[in-house]
Parts: sequence; structure tokens; C-alpha cells
Amino acid sequence: MSNGGGMDAATIDELYRRYGPVVLRRARAILGDEEMARDVLQEVFVRVVEQKGSFRGEASPMTWIYRITTNLSLNRLRDDRRRDELLREHGSPPDTIESTTEAKLTLAAILRQVPEELREIAVYYHVDRMSHAEIAAVLGVSRRTVGYRLEEFHRRAQAALEPLEVAR
Repeated sequence: MSNGGGMDAATIDELYRRYGPVVLRRARAILGDEEMARDVLQEVFVRVVEQKGSFRGEASPMTWIYRITTNLSLNRLRDDRRRDELLREHGSPPDTIESTTEAKLTLAAILRQVPEELREIAVYYHVDRMSHAEIAAVLGVSRRTVGYRLEEFHRRAQAALEPLEVAR
């Protein structure tokens, strides 16, 4: 990394080679869809180039890129949920997400139904297996806030799962 907060093309290229597979895995885990994950991968590195001046080296590049990936993936879920709502309002059935496992579909469905601040913490906790302290550090909130938000996520997830279990 160069000092002064900026990155040159070689540094960005190195970040892509080093962290691209991690970004793709992360996006795929959140979205449950290969094509969407590849779109997020590209968008993450567009953001890295656009925001290279905002990286101050206070955290590792991986932490910075991981956070961008998480936010873009969660935004994609939110946007898809809104699109599905609009389609339902106009009488068109929503698109179905193709996935290789029922668990990914269930997770994506639940994540679409909860507020963004709950989604982000839930993904860090359940997908990334981060501790409350690690999540608190990444998000800049207290461990207690992480705990409260996880409890709220679990409550909402259970409510979202009940109709799915009845349908089986």
C-alpha cells in the first residue's frame, strides 16, 4: 500500500488478485447466486478504484474490501426485494432465485425481509462466524448493540420461517 491514502494501478491490481476470490465467495454466500455474485465482484473493485482515497490504512485492505462487499451484496438483496414488491403490486409474479441448496434460498428470503442493520450483523455472525466483539469492531457499535440486533434478527427470522415450514 502506498502512504497518503491513495492507491496506484499496481496496488489495485494486486488487491484484485489477492482478494477477488474472497469477494466472490462472500457475495455468493450472501446472495446465493453465481451471476449476481460476479456482478458484485466487479462492482466492489469499481468502488475500490472510485474510493481509493478514502482508504486510510487504519484497517487492513481486507477489512475495507470485505465491508464494501457485504454492503453491496445486502443492497442487492434489498433492491431485489423492492423489485419483487413492485412486481407483485402490478400483478406479475416475482422472479425466482435459482440456487443449489435450499438453505441458501431460505437465508436469502429471510435476509430480504429484515432491515439492513439486522441483515449486516446476521451475515457477519451466521455466514462469517464472527464473534460479537469482532462485529462490533467492524461496525463501530457496542457489543450490546450487536447482541440486541442479533436477538431481533432471530425473532424476525423465526417469524419469516413459520410460513415456509407450514408450506412444506
